[in-house]
Amino acid sequence: MSRESLLSASAVTNKAMSHSHKLEITAISAESLVYGGKPVKKNAFAAFEIAGNNWSQSMTTRVDEVGGNYPMWEEKLESEFSSGTEAGFMYVRVYCRPSGKDQHVGTARVPVKVFTGEYAPEGFLHCLSYRLWDGCGNRNGIVNFSVRVLPRKSDNGFSGVRPFWLR
Repeated sequence: MSRESLLSASAVTNKAMSHSHKLEITAISAESLVYGGKPVKKNAFAAFEIAGNNWSQSMTTRVDEVGGNYPMWEEKLESEFSSGTEAGFMYVRVYCRPSGKDQHVGTARVPVKVFTGEYAPEGFLHCLSYRLWDGCGNRNGIVNFSVRVLPRKSDNGFSGVRPFWLR
């Protein structure tokens, strides 16, 4: 194979891999949150951020004012996600507002490959629970959420993706 054909094949591959997808995240709930040695009773919210080379976008839920020890959001967040970026992790951060100022409760680091790899087809709903870690490296609760990479639609209305069982 000639060098020119290898370069053009590489360009086609890079162009195909840089498609953007719509990412749908549903923030469900959190469990056993502690701030300042006390359980978080109310005013908790979650922020989702996918960071890569020159690309970072953050999405935040509403504040749960009556959740008690187990804040619930049940909120869908949508974002564009480019598969061409070298995003390695999605960071899920939980905050609380004990006195009007946002205080960091814990962070979970989720590998992006969990929901964008070839483990499941596009459109598959991933229900995930991750351990939260505070700033000192101690365990501090669990966050529950779901992630779905919505299938792309082509001009003819079909997604153009082979069924999962044919891969």
